[in-house]
Amino acid sequence: MNINTENITNAENQLELAHKDLIAFGKLFLPNDFLRSETPFFHYEMADSIDNANVKQLAIILPRGHGKTVLTKASILKDFLFCPKDDMHFYAWVSATHKLSVGNMDYIKHHLEFNDKILYFFGALKGNKWTEEDVELTNGCKLISKSNVAGIRGGAKLHKRYDLIILDDFEHEQNTITPESRDKNANLVTAVVYPALEPHTGRLRVNGTPVHYDSFINNLLINHGRAIANNKTFAWKVITYKAELPDGGVLWDSFFSQSKLEEKKKFYRDSGQPQKYFQEYMMEVQSEEDSVWRRSEIKYWKGYYNYDTEKSSNFLIIDGEEVPINTFVGCDPATDINTKHSDFSVIMAIAIDPDNNLYVLEYERHRSIPTIGSKGYDGAFINKKGVVDYIMEMHEKYHCVSSTVEDVAMNRSIFQALNTERRRLNKFSIAVIPEKPGGREKRNKVYSGLSGRFSMGTIHLRENMFDLINEILTFGPKMAHDDTVETLFYAQLHAFPPNMVKNKDKKDWFKPIKKAKSWIVA
Repeated sequence: MNINTENITNAENQLELAHKDLIAFGKLFLPNDFLRSETPFFHYEMADSIDNANVKQLAIILPRGHGKTVLTKASILKDFLFCPKDDMHFYAWVSATHKLSVGNMDYIKHHLEFNDKILYFFGALKGNKWTEEDVELTNGCKLISKSNVAGIRGGAKLHKRYDLIILDDFEHEQNTITPESRDKNANLVTAVVYPALEPHTGRLRVNGTPVHYDSFINNLLINHGRAIANNKTFAWKVITYKAELPDGGVLWDSFFSQSKLEEKKKFYRDSGQPQKYFQEYMMEVQSEEDSVWRRSEIKYWKGYYNYDTEKSSNFLIIDGEEVPINTFVGCDPATDINTKHSDFSVIMAIAIDPDNNLYVLEYERHRSIPTIGSKGYDGAFINKKGVVDYIMEMHEKYHCVSSTVEDVAMNRSIFQALNTERRRLNKFSIAVIPEKPGGREKRNKVYSGLSGRFSMGTIHLRENMFDLINEILTFGPKMAHDDTVETLFYAQLHAFPPNMVKNKDKKDWFKPIKKAKSWIVA
């Protein structure tokens, strides 16, 4: 009997490599999906994270058609086929629609039943339960496929909760229309999906593309970016790329070439929906072309604030040079108690230099804070600081000229509390200007007040001010929140530059003193 030991050894080596590597598994067992083009670098990055059991929360946020679902299918098959004999996997897979859910399950069932290589290496694994929503293999592994997140609530197999839950494009245009529906999506992930996992070993994976400014996926991107900028840890491992790279290249040249992307861009443009290209392929829920204000109109500054006690003047130190400034505070309190879960109270300090450049110094942005915080006998806050506390602290910190606060009926308690605190602390120098909305539509008001400054490039932000930057770039009728950019409007509304000039040798700033005119020429 002749046995080709070389072929057997080669097959064993291939199987061992497939066991260790998801891409190798796909090329060996799913060649129609994995050999269509050269495997891009980001697929290897995805595969490493998918195979890493220590990555408990993984978000894969990529353009449409860039392999999220294909790698998901392969990973489920790989895990089930190589499951140890003394263990079993219990997975749930949630898709956007029932049709997609059934199609995904059909893919898994088809390869387990009819893939010749899988049958050769692993044998028949079809179990007693084999439906469009629930399959169970002979080795004990079980997969639930649903079209809504709530459908996986309370799932368990024998003693186990879910080992892995995959939310595959679970957000779409239909379930992100209203603030309530977007809140529901986020609540389902945090209050239904996450608690349904095995407490110590369970993993959660989210595949998606942003479909709304306030979607769960887009908020993950924003919060992840903020964590990186502030050098903080983040609960999620996030893998995200745009179809077009900053250097002018494309993400997956062998499959989505530049010409293919231009073809798609032309389709969306000619169909009257150019913003959809940026949403689907650039991870931007509003395109540069569609934005009221573009990223190029935002300037950034680095430096620090300094108060010169001798001159009784405010300065910014930028690149080692003193820049005289006047400082102001703006405040947009959350006004409607019925929407406090989605509205923010924002208090912002800005500076204006002699050339009328505007610098955002800092801002506080909080949900559901009181009008004024409660204090104990020692003066320490018992719980949260309030709007009034932040206004007074920021006003004094930056020696501000005035503070402008939106004046509507729901905010009257703020003005009452401000007056009480100023009297109690004998701080009448804190000037507060009530500003009525004036009957104008809010976004038109903000646009008319800030567009001139943006177009002239005079507004300067800190690079880590993500909430403000995001609201500026997504400014429009569909934006998720406008509290921070509206506060910027109020802060600059009554602002003016300092009356200071440099002396003749241009080494120092001083306030010019008006000289009395001669009565002869007066």
